[in-house]
Amino acid sequence: MNDKASVMDGRPAERVEADIGDAATGPRPRSADAATDDALRFWQQMSLAAVPDGTPEPRRIDLPGELRGALALLETSAEGSLHGGPSVPSAGALYPYETYVVTNGPGGPRVFSVDVTRRGCRLLHEGEQVADALARGGLALPSPDAFLVFIAVRPWMSIRKYDDRGYLYAQLDAAHLGTHLLCLAGRGHRRAQWLTRAAPGHLGALLRLDEHHLAPHSVLLVADRIGTGQPSVSDWTCTDRRGIPPVPRVRNGSEARCWRGLLPRLQSPPALPATPRLRPLLAPEREGEAHPPTSDALADLAPRRRSAKDFGDAALPLQRLREVLSALGTPLATDLPASPGFGATLVARRVTGLAPGAYPVLGNGGIAAQPTSTTPASAEDIVRFCMGQEQLRHTCAAVVFHARHQDVFRHGMRGVDEALLRSGALAHLVYLGATATGTAVTTIGGFDAGRWHSLAGLADEDEVLYVAMLGTPGTSAVKIDRLQPAHAHGQR
Repeated sequence: MNDKASVMDGRPAERVEADIGDAATGPRPRSADAATDDALRFWQQMSLAAVPDGTPEPRRIDLPGELRGALALLETSAEGSLHGGPSVPSAGALYPYETYVVTNGPGGPRVFSVDVTRRGCRLLHEGEQVADALARGGLALPSPDAFLVFIAVRPWMSIRKYDDRGYLYAQLDAAHLGTHLLCLAGRGHRRAQWLTRAAPGHLGALLRLDEHHLAPHSVLLVADRIGTGQPSVSDWTCTDRRGIPPVPRVRNGSEARCWRGLLPRLQSPPALPATPRLRPLLAPEREGEAHPPTSDALADLAPRRRSAKDFGDAALPLQRLREVLSALGTPLATDLPASPGFGATLVARRVTGLAPGAYPVLGNGGIAAQPTSTTPASAEDIVRFCMGQEQLRHTCAAVVFHARHQDVFRHGMRGVDEALLRSGALAHLVYLGATATGTAVTTIGGFDAGRWHSLAGLADEDEVLYVAMLGTPGTSAVKIDRLQPAHAHGQR
């Protein structure tokens, strides 16, 4: 462009120049007319629009009987939460996902959106269109005593705060949620499976997820309730939203711009889902040497799970650490393929009875006898490698999840998503194992991957995915990473 009149809404070059100013003096004075026009335009962009006049109000309906089992599971998922939402770790975004439930009761197949915090659900579609969407995605229609929980992820929520790194946070959070629900469902049902490679794109199209800037993530199949005791769902409400248009979204807001940039990278899972198998998510090595807890046993710990606000200045006993890591050998019913290139490495700093160094974690959650690296890490190193997160200074040990470069990227973004899902699921097991032993734990997604790669003594072909920090309980009553400054992202 040879003149500035072609930019900034076609305003004259001299006005554009006055608007820009320079770094030393800041914006230059602007004319009153230009300031008024811009203020008015920005005010209009801030305006909200309700549904058009004449749009029918959603009709409140009785809570369908076939939905009660799913709502009881989601009600259980909120136990222990101070805010009423699912009690799962957050890697940086505040619940960047939504949940839907598919049932097949007397009225035929139906799909509902579910808001756990508000204890409300909305009937969105029913009948043949739901059955067709499932069949075209390779998902069987649930039996009358079963249901599907469909997780959709909205990565723009964290991307617009944390830039592209927010995509990683959103995927990890959704993985924590899926593992949380799978463990809880396994405790109360004979069949609970996580279909991570299902192709719910057709169901997503029926729900018009793209218009709401949501992407399909995974599906849980839950069936055959054991026993009769379950939480009451009498205070849940249900409305019929069929045929009612959604509230209009800002057409060119930050959410829409972020979504358009992300959309070309999103990839669907394989067209044909694999059969779920009950097995550990780490590559099996020396099986039988440890006795990991079952997923339903870990579910009893879910309400007490907490992210550490800081760590105490004391060493972590080796036996306690072994008990924490044994949870990594817990078999989960998923359709994730075997991934021999995926691994976990323990970085020990202050563990009583274990020399500082990096030790491979075995498939059953055991610790290798010899370290692969003895590079020391000071408290200052930990803070620096974790992007200035001072509350992690007294970390005793860290579990670094990693995978081979080729395994992560050969399938494009689908490979990235699967690697993050496996990392998030295993990190959730670490949380529950730590809860069982009274060990302080928190996971971090904001870290210097290169320095953690060196500290863990990884091969050049490995990519660092996620880090779980362990230590003794601290004294802080405030979770620092939930305050306004984003410590891992330069205070943004």
